[in-house]
Amino acid sequence: MPELPEVETISKQLDGVLSGRKITKVEVLRSKSFSGNSSDLVGKTIGGVTRRSKMLAVTFRNWDRLLVVHLKMTGQLIYLSGSHRVVGGHPTPDWVNELPSKHTRVIVDLDNGAKLFFNDLRVFGWVRVFSKEAWAKLTGRLPPDVTSREFTLDYFAKVLGKSGRAVKLVLMDQDKFGGVGNIYANDALYLAKLDPRRKAKELSGKETKELFQAVKDVIGLGIKYGGASVDKYVDAAGVGGKYQEHFLVYGRAGAKCKRDGETIKKIKIGARGTYYCPGCQK
Repeated sequence: MPELPEVETISKQLDGVLSGRKITKVEVLRSKSFSGNSSDLVGKTIGGVTRRSKMLAVTFRNWDRLLVVHLKMTGQLIYLSGSHRVVGGHPTPDWVNELPSKHTRVIVDLDNGAKLFFNDLRVFGWVRVFSKEAWAKLTGRLPPDVTSREFTLDYFAKVLGKSGRAVKLVLMDQDKFGGVGNIYANDALYLAKLDPRRKAKELSGKETKELFQAVKDVIGLGIKYGGASVDKYVDAAGVGGKYQEHFLVYGRAGAKCKRDGETIKKIKIGARGTYYCPGCQK
């Protein structure tokens, strides 16, 4: 599943090719992948593409509805215009082969002759039409996005201070913080020099503050480099992100720590691969 920086990258790139385009036809090939009246989309002009947490929201000009996409594990969006295509999500042969494919679930035709394909191998992803009121209600229940102004040190400290779980699990809890996945949780804890197994509520005020800043720093770095091309992620130009070239600890089991030369270890926390340096993460 793409993490926040990956979805942010997809959002920006699809915004560039979809803004101003008018929908001329919508074909739903798998009914369970689409919710809403697809015919209502026909004739509507796309205003832009935005992101909220790990969801993509397509807005429209002069219409009080949004088309929301969640890629989940293997979802993929492909914009195809003649021989030119841009892709976001799970990379498979579909993003270079003829479309539609057996994994295509929804097709949106546009007024410039282009098509937007929603493909999903494992069919966990979805495309849904939301009213602005329903969208506001849904997003209003979401925790603060870690790139938002609502993500404050005070909020962060309160959440950690109430939890006896491993701090890494709290960071990845999408009911607490929006957008921190396995890659960036690993690197944030490394940057803050914290053992991922420590109980969140046992962190000192200084450690909490340093971890808060580390989360913001690694997410910012991920966005800067267009995300990471691991776990089957490519961006909307069909190109992998570059964050993996800057991993601090994620995926580096057996390598030497860049700080103290200790060997990086891999363990399991909550069934997720966890990387840390036993020398400098305490």
